[in-house]
Amino acid sequence: MSTRFHVDLLHAGGATQSWQEWFVGPKGVRHLALVALGGVVALLIILVTAILPTYWRLSSDLNAVPGLRRDLAARDSDLGVLRSNVQALAEEARRQVRWAALMTAFSQQVPPTVKLQLVEVGRVAPPAGGGQPSGAPARAENTLRIDAVTPLRPGSPALLEVAKFMAGLMRDPAVNKRFQLRSWEIKPGAAASTGGAQLLNISIVLAERAP
Repeated sequence: MSTRFHVDLLHAGGATQSWQEWFVGPKGVRHLALVALGGVVALLIILVTAILPTYWRLSSDLNAVPGLRRDLAARDSDLGVLRSNVQALAEEARRQVRWAALMTAFSQQVPPTVKLQLVEVGRVAPPAGGGQPSGAPARAENTLRIDAVTPLRPGSPALLEVAKFMAGLMRDPAVNKRFQLRSWEIKPGAAASTGGAQLLNISIVLAERAP
């Protein structure tokens, strides 16, 4: 039987210990405790330097999610209000442009002897049974009402001027593109306050064309 041992030439009188004997020798328990303590310290260092900051960052991000959702809902609500305001402004701008075009057409087509009293845009419901399918809801339509007066003169110049006015108005692209003649009426009115001349009341109703 042979026994293996190591001779420590640097320390005369003693024998070196192998790494196995370092753990199983008389001081093996202490050595194992030191190694275990070193491993625990290394794990703590890894935990503190790598894992905990990531965990804290993720926890902070998760805690911020409800606030971000509330902010997103508030921004979405503000965006909806802004969108509705922009749409309203765009519609008002289109209305102003159409109204300016109508006023230009009136200024070009109204004869000098005809004085406009009222130009009004309204919305009226069509009469019952006016070609609507049975059971279908009646749709209101936009109308343009024009009230004017002209002096009554011998012969038919006043009537001819009114007819010319209506014909020119309906030929104007700004009017004809949007409206069609619905009804018109001419009837005697009261005497003018100056001169006592008899007046004719002119009432013209234009209906907006279907889109």
